[in-house]
Amino acid sequence: MILFAHGLEGSPHGTKVRYLHGAGLDLLAPDLQGLPLAARIERIEALSAEGAVLLAGSSYGGLTAAIVAARRPERFTGLCLLAPALLLDEPPAAPDTLAAPDGLPTIVIHGRQDDVCDVAGSRRYRGRSGPHVELVEVEDGHRLDHSLPVILEALRRLGA
Repeated sequence: MILFAHGLEGSPHGTKVRYLHGAGLDLLAPDLQGLPLAARIERIEALSAEGAVLLAGSSYGGLTAAIVAARRPERFTGLCLLAPALLLDEPPAAPDTLAAPDGLPTIVIHGRQDDVCDVAGSRRYRGRSGPHVELVEVEDGHRLDHSLPVILEALRRLGA
């Protein structure tokens, strides 16, 4: 199962969620609308308490997923971050120190034309993490609308 954290202005019924459901993936996308980062983290941690799930997140949800994975790596089989807001400095985020947990297979997909979350954040995250983190830069913007097949393939490679 995939536990998916949507973005700040996203929803549990957004384009990515609908696309991945339509592709047959088992996906749980809780409603995180209006929640600050700390509350989102708490909600995703609670939903992942059963363990052995693939964690994914987009934008603000990508930051949420990255923090939860760093705190509780034993709960996850993999991590997929989509245009994550890794440069956002909102407690409890620590943008200069956040890295993928050792050994947790991680794929980060980020558009080079992203004008909301700079791809530099994903590059730095990859640089602080080990070789188990793959950064896939695509010719796309923040929403990754043209990269849905790339996202699906990444999630399948992570075991979805």
